[in-house]
Amino acid sequence: MTFKELYTDLILKNADRLKSKKTNQIFVVQGQVNLINSDTLNNFLADPETFYLENDELTFNKDWFAKIFTTLQQTKEFHLLSFAQFSYLINYIDPSFFTDRVVILKDNLRQLFPIDKSQYLEKEEKENIELRPERLPIYQAEQIAINDKYYYSIKTPINSFESIDIFTNSKELTFSSDQTLESIDVSSDPYSLDSFLNNCIEQNIFSKKAVVKFYSKQPLNPTILETLKKLNSLLDSFGGTLFILEESSISSDYKVNDQTQKLLTKFWGEDASFRNISVYKNPNIGNEIAELSQGLIVETIINEYENSKGDEPCRDLFLTAPTGAGKSLLFQLPAFYVSEKGDVTIVVSPLIALMKDQVNAIDKDRNFDKVAYINSELSLIDRERIIESCKSGEIDILYMSPELLLSYDITHFIGFRRLGLLVIDEAHLITTWGRDFRVDYWFLGNHIRKMRKFHNLKFPMVAVTATAIYGGANDMVFDSIDSLVMHNPHIFIGQVKRNDIEFIVNNYERFTIKYEASKTSQTVDFIKKINELGLKTLVYTPYTRHIRQILDQVNADQQQIATGYYGSLDSLNKEFAYRQFKSGERKIMISTKAFGMGVDISDIQVVYHHAPSGLLPDYVQEIGRVARKPEIKGFATLNYSSQDQRYTKALHGMSALRQYQIKEVLKKIHKTYLKNNKNRNLLLSVDDFGHIFENAMDLDQKVLTALMMIEKDYLAKHRFNVIIARPKKLFVKVFARISGQDLNTLTHKYSNTFRVIDKSGNGNNIIEIDLDKLWYEHFVNKSFPILKREFYTGNLFKDDHIELIPQLKMSFERLDSFNNIFNKLQNLLNAVQTIFANSDGFFKQDEFQQKLNNFLNDSEKAEKLSRFILSSYSGRLIQPGVIEGNAFLQQRKSIDGYEYRVYNTQYLANFTALMTRLNNLFGNTDNSIVERYVTNKETNAINYVRLGYFLEMLELGTFEIKGGENPMVFIRINDPNRIERDSNNSYYTNSLLSKTLERHYLSNQIFDHFFLRSFTNNERWDFIEDFFLGSDVDILLDKYKGGEANNVDIIETLKKKDLKAAEISTEKDEDSNVNIFHPNAERYYFLKDLLTITNDNGIRTLRVSEWLREDPISFDIVRRETPLKVNKEVFDLLISKLKAYYPDYFKDALGLKTRIEFKGYDRPVQASVPYSTQPVDFYKWWCSNQDYVNMTFEEKIKLFDKVYITKPTELKKEHKRLINKE
Repeated sequence: MTFKELYTDLILKNADRLKSKKTNQIFVVQGQVNLINSDTLNNFLADPETFYLENDELTFNKDWFAKIFTTLQQTKEFHLLSFAQFSYLINYIDPSFFTDRVVILKDNLRQLFPIDKSQYLEKEEKENIELRPERLPIYQAEQIAINDKYYYSIKTPINSFESIDIFTNSKELTFSSDQTLESIDVSSDPYSLDSFLNNCIEQNIFSKKAVVKFYSKQPLNPTILETLKKLNSLLDSFGGTLFILEESSISSDYKVNDQTQKLLTKFWGEDASFRNISVYKNPNIGNEIAELSQGLIVETIINEYENSKGDEPCRDLFLTAPTGAGKSLLFQLPAFYVSEKGDVTIVVSPLIALMKDQVNAIDKDRNFDKVAYINSELSLIDRERIIESCKSGEIDILYMSPELLLSYDITHFIGFRRLGLLVIDEAHLITTWGRDFRVDYWFLGNHIRKMRKFHNLKFPMVAVTATAIYGGANDMVFDSIDSLVMHNPHIFIGQVKRNDIEFIVNNYERFTIKYEASKTSQTVDFIKKINELGLKTLVYTPYTRHIRQILDQVNADQQQIATGYYGSLDSLNKEFAYRQFKSGERKIMISTKAFGMGVDISDIQVVYHHAPSGLLPDYVQEIGRVARKPEIKGFATLNYSSQDQRYTKALHGMSALRQYQIKEVLKKIHKTYLKNNKNRNLLLSVDDFGHIFENAMDLDQKVLTALMMIEKDYLAKHRFNVIIARPKKLFVKVFARISGQDLNTLTHKYSNTFRVIDKSGNGNNIIEIDLDKLWYEHFVNKSFPILKREFYTGNLFKDDHIELIPQLKMSFERLDSFNNIFNKLQNLLNAVQTIFANSDGFFKQDEFQQKLNNFLNDSEKAEKLSRFILSSYSGRLIQPGVIEGNAFLQQRKSIDGYEYRVYNTQYLANFTALMTRLNNLFGNTDNSIVERYVTNKETNAINYVRLGYFLEMLELGTFEIKGGENPMVFIRINDPNRIERDSNNSYYTNSLLSKTLERHYLSNQIFDHFFLRSFTNNERWDFIEDFFLGSDVDILLDKYKGGEANNVDIIETLKKKDLKAAEISTEKDEDSNVNIFHPNAERYYFLKDLLTITNDNGIRTLRVSEWLREDPISFDIVRRETPLKVNKEVFDLLISKLKAYYPDYFKDALGLKTRIEFKGYDRPVQASVPYSTQPVDFYKWWCSNQDYVNMTFEEKIKLFDKVYITKPTELKKEHKRLINKE
């Protein structure tokens, strides 16, 4: 029997078996209909002419529907429809009409079905988006090209039709170690099974023997395992077999080849040799260690690069290696090799500081100058210069942020050159449940897939990170591989244990009062004592405010023993703090997690956590900063009680999504789809989702994470993309109000960068500006963030004397009559007013929610509204009687979150303003959709936004914003019906989010157990190792029960340890205080800022406050010559110092800015005023008062010229001679 005969037979047998249950049944073939033998089933085809067609509504039109509907009403043994026919049939009529008659016969071995190349409609778009083609048939979710073959994925119906799998026989898979067999990589390729089976069908060869590659610790969808067994049974019936590839161990038996060794010595020096890295031989079955040469990993990457250039399959590589293992060498050396072959390496790095450090190190330490980085800090000129250098072959290694790579097509960066290697640094950031999850990292995977798909590129991808959990419930490794869409990667898992780090943990009694103050005192006391021991110590804190609080106490009395480092610190102060700590000038660094990734300081001896801010993987990564030098012993120290998890929980709570928010995002998408005439390609602003996330500070991260979770969850559940979402960061169409006169000026100079969209009669016009185009054509010397900032602050065209007022474009749609909407909103606000009026003291969100629910009788709406109202109208008490912003609710922290109280009655005015704006929008028009352009950042705009969010949450209307500072997001909808159903389904849950929340719960359990029980140092590292090798929580807790709580004095314990390392000279940085804070005319200077000045005393770096105290003249000279911009506090202090202590310099420096008594003025006036407007009178005054005003020679000559022209007889002879008039 051939496969085609088998396929037909399976469909016929299922139809024969089921037809007896009901008469006139309709069987729908959800599969490949051209495999069905028409002779056998032709009598049952409802429409033979279109049964085999994969067409759209041009074929399946209303006339076709009328014909087939009539046919289906005719009594027959049964009717047979293709899935294409069925999809269009239920598109024209309510699907429930056929519910009792339809049975879907499902080809359950694959989700991808072949189409002809002529039917392939997908195409690449600009940036990182994939528009749904207009003519894509409705039953196709998307089309996919794999190795020049074309497929579509089926969009399965949401209705509850009976469905029968046609392949039901199963056969268990056995193991094989034969690596010469064809490989199916289900571990990293989601389409591998579909590709294999489709190839079998196309070649008509089913006697194949193939191995399936996956890992025993890899979390796999159970559906995949069942499908493998059924596919094995199918192959077995034709003499073929599927095997599971036996997991092989890594061999350390390896000798570096001469070419690789020469490459190493060329860039690392003649005496350089490859170090060994401790990796797990086979992490799937145990923790046995193999000592692996760095050279093996380097050669593996180089070999895959060579494979990519030929016809050989090219594999990716995933590596975890602890801090200090030399990860940079592992990808930099292959990048140098790729450069020598004339190709490009792109390195994706998350932090600007990190990429700067690596680029500088490659340039200086490796003597390789064909390297550069591009990021948002660079002006367009600088960025384009680097990109052009890359295209022309002058740059071969290019570092960039994930956001930048996502924003453009790959050819934008490398032109027509070949991409030889792609490196993803700090790959753990892609893990969805990790503390440091970066949603841009997750979107990288799809972008890389597109690069390979649309440009037919072959290149190895290398993903590296210090720590990642291998398999199990808390898996990070396979999650990263899956998210990055890596191709059959080599996996190297570095040993987690660090024998050179010892834990010293003390458990203290819970603080009963003033937790924050008590915890700060505890840390300050530790720092002062550890400083006395002379140990270089890194202190981690959860928040920036902790750093400031601790530093204020530690550095009191001018001791200056510690320095601080955090994310929002400006780059110059970060550099200064880094150099102080690295050189040993300050022994203590107090930092948030911002100080860590890529930091190269090898002599840190102690890490102390003020309180943990993450979970065990984060903690292990952070303590990995110590003892990078082999001769140093490191210590991980911690004072811990269960109270200290409050920060981890708070940080997770701040970043965590909730199921209701996911559902609200789905609702918003579907409403926008309907509002836009059912357009399946949508462009929304992140601000459009603001009401769902309580206007969070990191709104774009939350919105994109929600969309990512929706997309990923749907794909796992239904095996096709229900929705595709992509950030569109370069969409920068903005709006502004401009006068008629300024519009003429703007038109004259910038006509091709904007369009007028509303000309009002009062002389004001609304224009839409393409900022990206404006940047490219007129402002290439600025960085794009600066250009955007200047637009939003109204300063973009100040040099052209054009005044622009940035606007938000707001679109409101009402979904009910105006009167009904008005009454419903008014009733809600009245209820809130009543609750507030009757409130007494502080209350929590859930209390407010309950009272609101008593009015609404809808717990879901009550939760959304209570969170929104409290987040929108609350603020901190700044000082007695003063509250933040226009808030009327006071917010304060409590032990388990926040609590609120009504601070004043401003809610009456706020709610009245909302109702006034609603009336302004819809009260005098019958239109259901109204647009407004509103000045950005005004109270008026805030009230319009709040009104829109209220309408959304009450389901009374929809609301969209465009022109704001947040990015846009592109959304492609492949199955709007499913989105509508799930958004209204009270039982809908996002499985990915549920798993993420569960992981956090389990991880908190592990964290508490690890730190609240006593263990030996070896036990602690064994615990960590088992955890990182994927052990289940229950097994871990049972295996490592631990003893009673730890009661130790950390400092006294350290004193008893071998502290020889304290005598080791600290790392010196010859340039630690030289020319690192050059005067910068582009920024403002404040008292705390650092500035490097060269004067008679040499080169010194001081804070501005110190320059004003020690040498204000040098500071003033630099200020004038650069010129520097200083704030009022600096300027006033400078002037007072110069006046009081350096009057002669002050007079000379002030020149014409000196204030003088002058006739006609009732108060002292700057000398420059009469100098310019009354030159003769000023000249006569000056001749008698030359000691009062110092003029430069050039200023004197200009004055003498003016006097001679106006009244030559007044000019003295000696002055005439100076201008050659005597």
